[in-house]
Amino acid sequence: MSKEQYYNKIKIFIYRKFEELEVVERDKGNYLYLRHKNDEFVQIMIDKKSSLVYYYTKFRDKINKIVRLEQTDFEILLKRWVEDTFKIKVINIKMRFSRWSPMDEHNFKIKF
Repeated sequence: MSKEQYYNKIKIFIYRKFEELEVVERDKGNYLYLRHKNDEFVQIMIDKKSSLVYYYTKFRDKINKIVRLEQTDFEILLKRWVEDTFKIKVINIKMRFSRWSPMDEHNFKIKF
């Protein structure tokens, strides 16, 4: 298997993991929160106004248990997926070590 074929298999797997997330819009659609169904904790937050994407580090860790990716490779795939899926130009991606909420950026928990 070539390096490109391997990369494409990884990409397909990662994209499927992203697509398993449910999207919830907040603040008149300026923020997108992606979470697993029946889970109040957000895995990815997209700030459409500032073109920033935040992801919870444990989400990447779960994927890394199956497919080993460097942080930069994960972020490149996440950036491309967000741009392709939501048609948003991503300027920056940031990793979060704690959970947060749209009301309280310190706990990463959202009441739906």
